[in-house]
Amino acid sequence: MGKHHDKDFKIYAARLVLEEGRKSRELAEELDISIPTLRNWVNTYKENNEQGFEDANNVSSELRLTEEKDKIIKDLKEENEILKKAMYIFTKQPK
Repeated sequence: MGKHHDKDFKIYAARLVLEEGRKSRELAEELDISIPTLRNWVNTYKENNEQGFEDANNVSSELRLTEEKDKIIKDLKEENEILKKAMYIFTKQPK
């Protein structure tokens, strides 16, 4: 999985290209990101300014939170099944 950069970093990089005229290739190398990634950030900034990055981060955060909740639920269900089996074993009458 690749690196994740925060909204401010993406905006900073896009502004360097758009407002200061930095070359994408050089800036991408300097910031240690791929050229297509930087170009995507620049295009997003051109189209939506800063709001374009907020939506992507919110969706990513919500997705990550949902995945974490799903994992917790799965773990708790598994633990519950184990406890049910243990309860049955410990409460079983000896013959």
